[in-house]
Amino acid sequence: MFLTLVSFIFLLLILIFVHELGHFLAAKLLGVRVERFSLGFPPKIYSRKYGDTEYQLCWLPLGGYVKLLGEEPGSEISAEEQKVSFSHKPAWVKILICFAGPLFNILFAFLALWILFMAVGFQHLPTVVGNLPEDGPAYLAGIRPGDVILSLDGHEVKYFDEVTDYPDKTAGKPVDILVDRQGQSLSITVSPESKEGKDILGSSQTYWSLGLRPSSTPRISKVVKGKPAELAGLKSGDLVTSIDGKPISDWADLVMAVQGPEETRNSESPAPVKAMIFELLRDGQKITLEVTPKLEPRQNLEGKTLYTAMIGVNNKPDIITEKVGPISALGHGLMESWNIIKLTYMTLVKLIQTKISPKVMGGPILIAEAAGSKIREGLADFVALMAMISVNLAIINLVPLPVLDGGQIFFFCLEAIRRKPLSQRFKEVCQTVGVFALLALMVMVFYNDIARIVVRKMSPPTTQEQIAE
Repeated sequence: MFLTLVSFIFLLLILIFVHELGHFLAAKLLGVRVERFSLGFPPKIYSRKYGDTEYQLCWLPLGGYVKLLGEEPGSEISAEEQKVSFSHKPAWVKILICFAGPLFNILFAFLALWILFMAVGFQHLPTVVGNLPEDGPAYLAGIRPGDVILSLDGHEVKYFDEVTDYPDKTAGKPVDILVDRQGQSLSITVSPESKEGKDILGSSQTYWSLGLRPSSTPRISKVVKGKPAELAGLKSGDLVTSIDGKPISDWADLVMAVQGPEETRNSESPAPVKAMIFELLRDGQKITLEVTPKLEPRQNLEGKTLYTAMIGVNNKPDIITEKVGPISALGHGLMESWNIIKLTYMTLVKLIQTKISPKVMGGPILIAEAAGSKIREGLADFVALMAMISVNLAIINLVPLPVLDGGQIFFFCLEAIRRKPLSQRFKEVCQTVGVFALLALMVMVFYNDIARIVVRKMSPPTTQEQIAE
């Protein structure tokens, strides 16, 4: 709990600092006096004045602000101060100062990802084939679990993601696959099949599939505290060999045994779970344990609560790390930043179009949980989360709501078109509407956060005995 709180506060303070730093530097660069730079909202913890600016740190880390001379309506500005007053600057200066905050959040995300890619590189799965669907094109063509894929149409491949992406690049044409099977090279031609699916935002998409899956040893890398696996006695490092007497040779087998087929494993009205007999190897010794999965809730994009049988274990597959130089990392950092911007924008559009339920939106509690979870998984995961939230913060701030940067930019664009300031009455009405809209949004996301916690605590009956009660 303490680590979650600390990581949450640290994440917020960094992102708020970056955002306000953008406003601050733009104002300084464009000749506007900054009267106060605040991280958090009052009451104050610490403040100090340097030159014309008071710098302060406050107790409530849910925001921050940069106070500019002449920013407040009706403030008296002397003739001498007008040259450094925000309200006396042309519209394009005001627009640049407002835009600088979101821009810095996007630049921060790019910089974080660039450094992350240089430090960590890219992680890939090896081209070892795992368990395959027997009705899939790869299996029907003759590829078998354990085969090592060497090349596709004569092009050498090193990583499994190259195999997965290849059919779409060739528009579904038959692929000549060279595999190594126990030291023997075999050339097998596989005709991809066209499949219908959904992307991360629930939009329908058509893609080509070879029916290949990567291999992953069914060895447990992490046991989640308080979950069924830990309560039953499973430990990190255990190698699962069978469940209910059925051999387990791949992590996909374990997932299938616990959760059932992919098409039915997420359900609004799940079937009751039952105890399962796990046979495993621990330090060379055979151990048998009884594990009863628990139905864990999650929300889909439509806002419905679905339940999936879980036991609380993670798998760490064999990973190949590809090291990259600064130039390659730069390109990937730009591409990944752009992908996050597109994803955030499309999510916002689909929320407005009601194609995604507002129930999926989260607030500070969800961010805190995510921060705590990622910091436990490692610094790299935490930095990636920070980059994503930084972009989200930028895009949301550009929404044309009067209390946000986007609303202010919209006002100043109108001023530039009209060539005169908007009436104070009009701005006050818009500000009032914006405040109420923002408060309504905050209430909704807090409600969603609390509702998720309540749903987790009130999971449905998981056994026949509980149903009978």
